[in-house]
Amino acid sequence: MPLVFAFATLNVASNWIFGTGAAPFLLSGYTQRYPNASGGSSNVITLKEIIAGQNISGSGYVDNLTQSLGQNLQRNAVMGIGGLIAVKIAQKLVVSLGVNRSINKLSTSVGLGSTVRAN
Repeated sequence: MPLVFAFATLNVASNWIFGTGAAPFLLSGYTQRYPNASGGSSNVITLKEIIAGQNISGSGYVDNLTQSLGQNLQRNAVMGIGGLIAVKIAQKLVVSLGVNRSINKLSTSVGLGSTVRAN
């Protein structure tokens, strides 16, 4: 369960800051599934674009990156903050409704009790 909620938080934060989900941000340009997440959108930022720094010399890449980050933070603020709050509420509900206990019972009954644990 902690891994699930950590990924959910990472995905919300990635959408808020970089304008795309965590998987496209990390994998875009490196796998066939995510060939190019930006699709020409100047506000979608991927890890490959950051690492490559394609336009760093002379064309204001850093300024464009900073501007895109600022615009993403402003445009997606409500969604980002709301998403982070929703993840925390869901985390509390899973514990209070006993979903984690049910998952632990199920994983134990199928022989994965020592491997899969929902805290």
